[in-house]
Amino acid sequence: MGNLLSNTSTEGHSSQQSNIPGNYSGNSGDNNIIGSGNTININQGDANTTRDHAKILQCLYTSEYESHRNRVREPVEGTCTWVTEHEKYKDWWEKETSCLLWLSADPGCGKSVTASYLVTYLKNKQNTIVCYFFFKDDNEEQRSATFALCAILHQLFSQKESLCRYAEEAFKRKGEGFTKEVDTLWDILVKAVAGGDCGNVIFVADALDEGEERSLDRLIHHITHLPEPQTTRIPLKFLVTSRPYHKIERKLSSPETTIRLKGEGEVNSLTADITRVIDEGIKNLESYWKQPGGLGYLRNLLESSADRTFLWVSLVLGILNDSEDDSTEEFTNIATTAPRDLAELYTKILDKSTQPDKARRILNIVVAAARPLTLREMNVAFKIKREHNSIKDLGDLPEGFERTVKNLCGLFVRVIDSKIYLVHQTAREFLIKGSSPGHGNWQYTLCPGDSNFIMTDICISYLSLEEFVSDPLVLVGAYNIKKGLFDYYLQKYAFLDYAARHWADHFRDSKDQQRELFESIRLICEAGSRRFLTWLQVYWFHVRRSYECPTDWTHLMIASWLGQETVVARLLQEGGDIHARDETYGTALNLAAIQKDKGITKILLQGGVKAYLDGKEYNILHVKRPLWLTRLVHN
Repeated sequence: MGNLLSNTSTEGHSSQQSNIPGNYSGNSGDNNIIGSGNTININQGDANTTRDHAKILQCLYTSEYESHRNRVREPVEGTCTWVTEHEKYKDWWEKETSCLLWLSADPGCGKSVTASYLVTYLKNKQNTIVCYFFFKDDNEEQRSATFALCAILHQLFSQKESLCRYAEEAFKRKGEGFTKEVDTLWDILVKAVAGGDCGNVIFVADALDEGEERSLDRLIHHITHLPEPQTTRIPLKFLVTSRPYHKIERKLSSPETTIRLKGEGEVNSLTADITRVIDEGIKNLESYWKQPGGLGYLRNLLESSADRTFLWVSLVLGILNDSEDDSTEEFTNIATTAPRDLAELYTKILDKSTQPDKARRILNIVVAAARPLTLREMNVAFKIKREHNSIKDLGDLPEGFERTVKNLCGLFVRVIDSKIYLVHQTAREFLIKGSSPGHGNWQYTLCPGDSNFIMTDICISYLSLEEFVSDPLVLVGAYNIKKGLFDYYLQKYAFLDYAARHWADHFRDSKDQQRELFESIRLICEAGSRRFLTWLQVYWFHVRRSYECPTDWTHLMIASWLGQETVVARLLQEGGDIHARDETYGTALNLAAIQKDKGITKILLQGGVKAYLDGKEYNILHVKRPLWLTRLVHN
C-alpha cells in the first residue's frame, strides 16, 4: 500500500521538494508522471556516463557563486597580506592532515575582502584546487549549507570532471533531490577528495555567521568531525571567516581540528591596511578633483577616526567623493564631523534624503527581498500600486533608475552588476527592528512583518495585471523544449519571475496582515484562469521542473501546497468543491501530506477532506503513516 506522506527531502518549505514515491492521483493511467510505487528520477534510461556527468554538474549549479564573490570589493594593493604571513596561517597551511583555519574579526573589518583575496592567493598554489562560497543574509542562494556544498562540488567537478562518478549513485537514487541534503553532499565531497587523486582541496567559506543556522549546524559538525575515508595524503582543508560570536566559537572550538586566527586582536596589521586604503582613496579623490598631491591633509584626519574599520573609511571617502565643494574647509568639515559610530553615520547618510518616504519604501523592499533585485525589477516594485490594472498604468520606467535610488538612499545602498544591495550587513542590522529602541528616524524602524507585507502587496499587484490574462504564458510539454519561449516571456515581464516564485513566502512572513490581501490572492489563484496558470508555470519551472505543471488545481489545493493555513481555513468555511482532485497529485489533503505540513493536514482532516491513492479513496486511518499523523487524527 502507498504511503500518504511521501518521503520527500526538504531543506526549507515548498520550493525544496524532490522525488515523490507512490501515486497520489485520483486516477490511474499510463500517462501519469508519478507511477504507482515508483520514484521518478531525472536520470532515466541508458544514458551514458558523459551525459550523467553533465546532468550532475547542472544539478549542482544551484547558485551563482561566482557573482556572489564579485559583490566583494577588490582589495587595495598591499592589504590582506598580513594573513598569509601570520604564524597561525602558516601552521594551518603546513599541516598534512585535514584542518580548519577560522579567521574571526569584528563587523566592517574586511573579512569578505580578505576571504576573496585568499581565494586568489591559494589558487596560485601548485597541485591545489580551491573552492569557495560567500554566505550572505540578504540572498536565499547564499544562506544555506546545501547551496554552499553544491557550489563546492560544482567547482571541484568542473576542474576535475572524472570526480563526478562519486555523485552517480546519489544522482541515480534521488535525481536532483540529492542536492538538497547536507549529509549526502558531504559524503560525496569526502569520498571524491579521498579517492579522486585531486591534490590539495581547500574550501574557503566567508561570513559563516550569516548562514541559515539549521543547515549550517550540520555543515559545521562535519567540518569539525571529518570522518574516514579522508587521508593525510590528500587533505581537505577549510578556511572560514566570521564575526567572533560565541555561538560560532562554541561550534568551532575543537582544538584538534581548529586553528583560530583572531583578526580582532591584530591591531597593528589592520591599522596598516586601513592606512593603505586611506592613501588609495585620497589618491583617487585627488585624481577626480584634479588636485594632485593637494589632499594629503585628509590622511591624518581619517586615520584618527577610522577605529580599525574599513567600512567607516569607505563610507566617509564616499561622502567626500559625492561632495559638490572641494574646498579645504568643506573636506575638513566632512572628515571631522562624520560620526565615528556606524549607527550615527548611517543615520546622517539617510537623513540627507529629500524624500524619506520613498527612501523607506526602497529600504523595505531591499530588506525583505528573497534575493537582490535588479534595477529593472526594483523600478517596477517601487512604482506599482494595488490600484494599477495594467503595465501601462505604471507609466514609463526611467532608464536612469540607479540615479533615483542613489538620490533617495545615498551611500546606504550599492549597485553592483545592476543589482541593488545594502552597503553592508551592519546596515541591515541597523534598520531591522529588534528588542532595543533605536535612535533617530531610521535605526530599528523596519519591522520584518511590515516589510514582507509590502513585498506581498507588490507581488500580488503585479500578478493581478491584465496582461497575464490577455497575453498568458502557454507552455505545453517539457520545459526544456520551450525554454526559449519561457526566457523571452520573463524578459518581457520584468517582475514576473520574482513575484511568481516569492509572493507566497512574503505572504507567510507578513503574519497578522494576511487577511487584508485575501481577495487579491483569490484573484490570482482562480482555478483554471490564465492569470493563475501563468504564474504557476513560472513557479513550477523553478521548484519542480522535472514534473508536468498541474493545470487543474483549485485555490484550496495551491493554498495547501504553499502552506497557507489562514487561507485554507477560510476556504473550508466557504465550502465549495473541497474534494476536488488533480489527475496526478490527488486532493488538497494529498498535497498537504506530500509537503509534510502538519498544521494544514490537521485543518483538512477536521474539515472532512478526503485523500486518494491509486485512484481510490482512503480513510486516513487505513494508510501507513508516521506517529505525528496518528496524533493529529485523534486530537
